[in-house]
Amino acid sequence: MEKITFFLEQNLVPLLKPAFDSFHSVIDQLPPPVWRFSICAYLVMGTIWALFLSRDYVLLGSPDQARWRDLRLWIPVLLVPYLLIYLFI
Repeated sequence: MEKITFFLEQNLVPLLKPAFDSFHSVIDQLPPPVWRFSICAYLVMGTIWALFLSRDYVLLGSPDQARWRDLRLWIPVLLVPYLLIYLFI
């Protein structure tokens, strides 16, 4: 595990640090409720987008058309814990 951490710190961190530093310089000027609202809005918009995907596209490659395989139904269910984390923790 230490080798992986060392590899990532040596190779990935220098590559991503400039982008994250510029993002943090912008975001740090905003109050925390704005961050939380932005993250929640992003998650909700993604969920709404997924709900409007066609059934044929969502079930593409599925062995059958069973209702439980429809990912449009799973996405809102899986989104709720993330929203609770961002809103209340």
